[in-house]
Amino acid sequence: MLSPIHQANRQASLHIDGLLADLSVTAQEGQLLAFVSARNGVPVTAILRLLGAPKSTGTSLLKRLETAGLTRRRSNPDDARSWLVFATTRGRGIGAVARERVLHFERRIQAHLAQADLDALVRIVNAVTAETGIDLPAEAPRRQNSQGGQ
Repeated sequence: MLSPIHQANRQASLHIDGLLADLSVTAQEGQLLAFVSARNGVPVTAILRLLGAPKSTGTSLLKRLETAGLTRRRSNPDDARSWLVFATTRGRGIGAVARERVLHFERRIQAHLAQADLDALVRIVNAVTAETGIDLPAEAPRRQNSQGGQ
């Protein structure tokens, strides 16, 4: 069961890389920009948890985005030992476009699925959460309305 999930995740990531290529960001960078853009300052620890990446990978990714002028860091007023990440105006724009493209891709995938399939996916994720004890909050699969939208 986990192998097909991993395969689908890799296929989706590679496809999203292509969807975002003209924005000069990868799927991971687009995901991070969309996440940070929707919030007013995100702790680096929350970003690392979102990405599921080692600290060194997250740090490298954050440095690339900052160097490209898409994010900026500020010290965390609640914890002087940590940083908050903010999207710049340009980063917010790219994050918004990335989010819309990914949501459109998601809707195209959902067109191949019945509600029972989405419900089964939620049960699988819940079973993995129960077995591992690791709860990574994520958006639930979006239900389609009768017009095919959300």
